[in-house]
Amino acid sequence: MKNLDIEMGESMNKTALRNSLFSKYFENKDGILVSDLVSTLSFVPKTWNKLHTICENNVEFFDSFSNIEKCKIFQYKQHNYLILKLLSLNYIIIDLEKKQNVTSEIFEEKFNPEFFINNFGEDKLDDNLKFYDIDLFKNPQQIVDFYYQNQKTLNLSPVMEYKIQIDNAWTYFVINFINATSQLGFQTSDQLLYERLFLNYDLSPSLMQDAQSKIGLIDMQDMLQKIKTIIIPKEVIPDDLYEQYQLQKSLIKK
Repeated sequence: MKNLDIEMGESMNKTALRNSLFSKYFENKDGILVSDLVSTLSFVPKTWNKLHTICENNVEFFDSFSNIEKCKIFQYKQHNYLILKLLSLNYIIIDLEKKQNVTSEIFEEKFNPEFFINNFGEDKLDDNLKFYDIDLFKNPQQIVDFYYQNQKTLNLSPVMEYKIQIDNAWTYFVINFINATSQLGFQTSDQLLYERLFLNYDLSPSLMQDAQSKIGLIDMQDMLQKIKTIIIPKEVIPDDLYEQYQLQKSLIKK
């Protein structure tokens, strides 16, 4: 009986803490309604989706479930390269002068690990570049042309994160503009709370949810509906995304 009482007490504490964290989102009244933000900036994930389709048609084993984490031009050893990071240690690299793929052999000959550690957040490996996987693009010119046509959009901040903390507990709301997904989570330093709600870019609930048993179906559905009414403080939005939001709003008014 004692163990049951402890479990019930922990459950009540978790529910109260989760509700307190969630309610913090609605105390803020100054900023941008999140549903308006994602709608106005919808051209960003649409551009990334077009890039994704191009990769599906040009890269072996790249399909609708594959990810792109970054696409950007870098200067390295006085040469310009268009580099796509697909996953950790997985890249497509195109030499912009030759308009050709950098093969695995050229990659190991010309690059060093520090470049990827500094620019892509890779971990340092004992075996240098041998663990890196270099994919090839069937038509390099196609992706180069697409990048130049959409460079400004592809270089925008890929993620917006809104985090609120109460003592050793916090909640976070993340919008990923590359993968067109959103997530709202609750967590404590001792992992008493560790729950995530998954959403699509338009803030509709994702079919994949693993928090129902912890939160309860009714409470979870209520949260998923209320998320659309969160007002995001301007200071939370990356400057470049906020500038684009303002620009798009001004174009709409015209």
